[in-house]
Amino acid sequence: MPSGRGAGGSPRTPVFTPLNHVTVNGEPCETNVKPTRTICGVKAKIVLAAVLLLLLLIILTAAVVMIAVASAKKEPKTNVSPSEPEEEATTSTITVPVSDRVLCPLKTPASCVKGGCLYSSVDLQGNPVSSSTPKCFYPTQIYQLSATSNIGSRPDYVTNGTASNGTEITAKLESTGKDSLTLIIDTSSSDSRSKRQSTPSENLTTETDYSINFYPSFGFNITRDKEVIFELEQKSKIRVTKNFVSVSIAVPQYSKAYGLGDFDRLEKTFDDSIFSVWTRSEEEGAHPFVLLISKNGTASGLYVESSYPMDIKLQRDYNVNIVILNTDIKIRLFTGPTVSEVIKQYWSVIGTPVKPPYWGLGHFYGSEQLSSHKALLDLMQTNHTKLGQLPVEGILLPNTMNTASLPFSFSQETRDYIQELVEKEKLTFIATVPPGITSSTEESSNYMDSTGVEQKVFISRTAGGDPLQGYYSNKMVKYPDFTSSDTASWWYTNLTQYSNGYGFHLHQNMPYSEITGSVGVCPDINSDVSLATDILNLRNLVENTLCLSGINKKGKQIELHNQFSLHQAKVTQSSLKPWSVSKQPLVVSDATSPGIGVYAGHFHDSNRDGREGLKAALNEMITFNFLGVTTVGPNICTGVFSTPDACLKWYYLSVISPLAWSMSSGISHLFAGNETFRESVSTVLQFRQTLLPYHYDNQYRAHVSSEVPLRFLTFDYPSDERAALFQDEVLFGDAILYTPILITGEEFIVSYLPAGTWCNWVDGSCYQGPTEVKVISSNSPASFTFLKGGTAVVTQNSANTTTASREEKVRLIVVLDKSGNANSTRFFDDGDTANTLDTKYYTLVNYNVANNTLSVTLPQKGYRGGVMKMKYERILIYGLPRKVSSLKRLDTNQDVRISSLISGDTAFYKLIVSDTNVDIELSESFQLKWELQES
Repeated sequence: MPSGRGAGGSPRTPVFTPLNHVTVNGEPCETNVKPTRTICGVKAKIVLAAVLLLLLLIILTAAVVMIAVASAKKEPKTNVSPSEPEEEATTSTITVPVSDRVLCPLKTPASCVKGGCLYSSVDLQGNPVSSSTPKCFYPTQIYQLSATSNIGSRPDYVTNGTASNGTEITAKLESTGKDSLTLIIDTSSSDSRSKRQSTPSENLTTETDYSINFYPSFGFNITRDKEVIFELEQKSKIRVTKNFVSVSIAVPQYSKAYGLGDFDRLEKTFDDSIFSVWTRSEEEGAHPFVLLISKNGTASGLYVESSYPMDIKLQRDYNVNIVILNTDIKIRLFTGPTVSEVIKQYWSVIGTPVKPPYWGLGHFYGSEQLSSHKALLDLMQTNHTKLGQLPVEGILLPNTMNTASLPFSFSQETRDYIQELVEKEKLTFIATVPPGITSSTEESSNYMDSTGVEQKVFISRTAGGDPLQGYYSNKMVKYPDFTSSDTASWWYTNLTQYSNGYGFHLHQNMPYSEITGSVGVCPDINSDVSLATDILNLRNLVENTLCLSGINKKGKQIELHNQFSLHQAKVTQSSLKPWSVSKQPLVVSDATSPGIGVYAGHFHDSNRDGREGLKAALNEMITFNFLGVTTVGPNICTGVFSTPDACLKWYYLSVISPLAWSMSSGISHLFAGNETFRESVSTVLQFRQTLLPYHYDNQYRAHVSSEVPLRFLTFDYPSDERAALFQDEVLFGDAILYTPILITGEEFIVSYLPAGTWCNWVDGSCYQGPTEVKVISSNSPASFTFLKGGTAVVTQNSANTTTASREEKVRLIVVLDKSGNANSTRFFDDGDTANTLDTKYYTLVNYNVANNTLSVTLPQKGYRGGVMKMKYERILIYGLPRKVSSLKRLDTNQDVRISSLISGDTAFYKLIVSDTNVDIELSESFQLKWELQES
């Protein structure tokens, strides 16, 4: 090594190596301390000449390097070719000052260079950088784009540029409606770009309630009333490599964030938390949607419209950073300005939730220990007898009831027995569908596997090749490619083996595999996947799933993995409708992704005991609701429950849960010999059963009007700082505020009532919010249920099944607002027929109060039978300022006997009209007018 200066600048000391007893060609040599004077014979002179020549070459090389450095300073080199596999780029190839480095999210020097970024652990002077300085960073020119002018009169903005690695970049901000925009960043080739050209939206408009301000170089902000809603800054906010795209969008300071498919925490903070969007076995959703509520109460939203793996980071500087494993990115920006409007804007993209059948809202129970026809008999003869006094809609049949874990494979004996129970007991059954199809073996073959292989319906190893196989329940399985029309036909053929008393639970449909990859070696994985765990925070991207290079009809598994559940639910829902003779099916999925609510609900089974588990389940229900999956519910009383009281808390939560399922083998022992517990559960379920018409109306409103059934107070009252503190309270539909007891042993609970009039369900006590009310705990959840002023609710007396309950009388509760008015419209159909909205086979009943008159009209009356023939058992009016002196039915000109009482200990009165004084069916229009006593 030639002498010179080290990293610290001090002269290097030459190193002398003494050579003793050296031989050259077997001849002994005289050894000196200086290596250049070790001479032995004539041949040693040749060696000396070679050494001198080598020194000359080193000097020449050094001169060339110095010239290169000087040249580089004149013409900055901003990128290291990905083809160069250096472990670390040297200072001779790096010209980005430390102050300009922008962190590139690749973990190792090799992956950094391979991914198109730069790596250096030293600064331009060769000094080691600090631990806070990025060692892997973007080339500066990779995000410097030149702007062009606006296109036409639309608020569109397009910029084209070329990254330093030669990649062509197009960035476009497009108006997609009065209240939303789409930011598209495309780095793909011009050929593939032209193939993806979409038809311009019919909603394009210049009539917006926001304004867009463009920067001289590419960048913009979107403002409303001088508040910046979104901002893409001029510098370093778009970063592109050949493997991924990174975009950072600034949002209002001190915003609260919700969504992202993370359910343990309802509210997310901007603390550099990273949320990985990838469906895994232990997680239930991949939803790249962020709902934002600013400090002043306005709302906005951001949705990354892609199913590729991605990380979303909520940065401390209030930027939402998206890193996606793809070469282009589409980001929907929703401008609100209210939470309900943001959700409507989001749902306009992904679709509105499906309306479930009425029976799907009933109480179901089952056991994972059900594994045979005999076990089902025992369950019906023991547990069902014990549960006889409880509302029970039907039985959950676990995967263990299927033969060899194969879908649609109950024994004929079991099928006949189930059909008997459907016909005689009016019970309904939910069958579990495992994620894969058990592979045939030499000892055992099955029809679904053999026909599936023949028809090529499975995700394959290569295009047109053999199916990929994983493991599920210790069996080799294949996974259907639900993006293929051939699979849809094959799936429909197998579904028809079931009786029409079934709903379907799509279980662990990730697709989940108990091994990583597949049986055998995965095919070569493309560069995107090989870099995935370096680029993203997804440490277990490929764990417990199929090979990500697997082939579907519409693409590779890496792109479609997150959407497996969506395509399966869509095919299942569409297959059931024609087969079930226009009956509305119930499909419920474990895994979820944007848009799955259009076809299915969601059952979440990852419950924990105690308040922590109850709170997580409540958060999950609320989050799934605004993500567009409204038919949702937790597994009631799963896990280890030390006391019946702990289990009872889960039943309190089920009051507002559209799905009330308990798949627990231990629930029966809680009922055994515990009459008090059984009576308490019966009280809760009977109250829930009376609310089913209201539950059903909420699902209709979600489907038709994009109204979210379950919400926390802060969603409707974002400017109320007190409301944000009561995160155990739930707004249930447009009329109810409910406070489930989440802690065992509470003697009372405090309900916070926001602005407006609120009346207690039990005694009609009314309060003007904002205020806090202490409610004594009781076995009846009605005690901590409040009705909102200005609304009307129809309930129906409970029975053991929904079929029986729909033959019971109904009740009407009207709650007046501060002005003495109310207005609500409620939906009714037969609860079972599909497409009633399209065929107008439904009825709408409007309840309006003004000038001390209740007017009931039917603006739509296509459905007149069934429940519409039931009579009002009671009509209750809450929130009257004074006692009622008289009541007359105007449409018949008859005086009506009444009962008018003071409401609890508040200064409000209630009016009670019983069926002994009026004889009115739900399908009738009528008017009731009352006179108040003089004050």
